Amino acid sequence: MNNRLPNICYWCGISLTKESLRREHVPAFGFFPKGYRNNLITVPSCETHNNYFSDIDEKFQLFIKGFKTNDVAIKDLNDRVKRGFERKEKQKFVEELERTSRSGKIYGVPHYFLALKENEAELFVEKIIRALYFYHKHSPSKGVIQSVTNRIVYEGLNTIAIFEDLKMDLTTNLTQEGDYSNPEVFRYRYLDYGGLFTIFMQFYDHAEFIGIVYPDGFSFD
Repeated sequence: MNNRLPNICYWCGISLTKESLRREHVPAFGFFPKGYRNNLITVPSCETHNNYFSDIDEKFQLFIKGFKTNDVAIKDLNDRVKRGFERKEKQKFVEELERTSRSGKIYGVPHYFLALKENEAELFVEKIIRALYFYHKHSPSKGVIQSVTNRIVYEGLNTIAIFEDLKMDLTTNLTQEGDYSNPEVFRYRYLDYGGLFTIFMQFYDHAEFIGIVYPDGFSFD
């Protein structure tokens, strides 16, 4: 793991002292069950950006593990995550999930939908994209950030087709393998070329996300 990162926040770039320095796990520590915590990636963070995303991190570990894409996700969901939600201090969090989530069908197949607030999905993925960008580039991203996944469908937008097209462009002979140690939980490849920093991320083998960091000053206008 890269331990020679500058002592500035990966997100906002504020200078950090020994007293103000926090470590942000990439992805959040809660994604890693016991036995899968070897050499976790961390980046320096200010207290604000270390604490701000805690609820989103917790909701998203449930969201992503809920796809049950490998045995690690299934076991941790049914064991550690379930026991954690039974704690008294998690009562309000669980009540909100029960109140806002619903069941339905996709192409005739029953699914349980974890309700996400506006921009929560994008913000969760953006945090990881920013952290990995900092990890490899040693400076915070100042450019536009976009992400797409085949696990979230937006009305009026064929995100699955967009995702698959981008995935085909990120072939293994073009991308570099990421610096990870627990591939059953999280792994990634990245492409740093032409001012673009593109990341292909996999949680629990098959929950896949693609993130793109555009160069500073880039505009879609």
